[in-house]
Amino acid sequence: MSDLSARCFIKRGTSLWAADMHADDFLRGIKDGSEVLVTIRRPRSVQHHRKLFALFAVVLEQTDRWADSTMLLEDLKLATGLFETRVSALTGMPYPVPASISFAAMSQDRFAAWYEKAIRVLSEHLGTDVETLSREVSAADAASTRRAA
Repeated sequence: MSDLSARCFIKRGTSLWAADMHADDFLRGIKDGSEVLVTIRRPRSVQHHRKLFALFAVVLEQTDRWADSTMLLEDLKLATGLFETRVSALTGMPYPVPASISFAAMSQDRFAAWYEKAIRVLSEHLGTDVETLSREVSAADAASTRRAA
């Protein structure tokens, strides 16, 4: 099931309740007493994803090492271990393939853990501490949100 066909529920006690009309319609379509298989995954936070790109803006402003956020993201995936190693059928040589950070490919919990690695790696690269960089990112994210509003 892709994120587009997923349904949102809210946990109350030990029960899940429909969070919107789509989830409600989905539940109404299941016969009472039916057994269903449920996979639980917290939805990705759009705000947290936006914060990542605010981090990139801060880093790109402070260094000329990367031409753009796409190149920075690819390097960051490799530096944080977010890749799989494949072996070329042509040369027999191993090579890294960066994994996706898309909403469908990565849960919020996994994204949050990866973001923490990413900000540590970048703070070391910039020669600053994580707290200082986090404050700069928060300021850049707030400014970006104000401009978009």
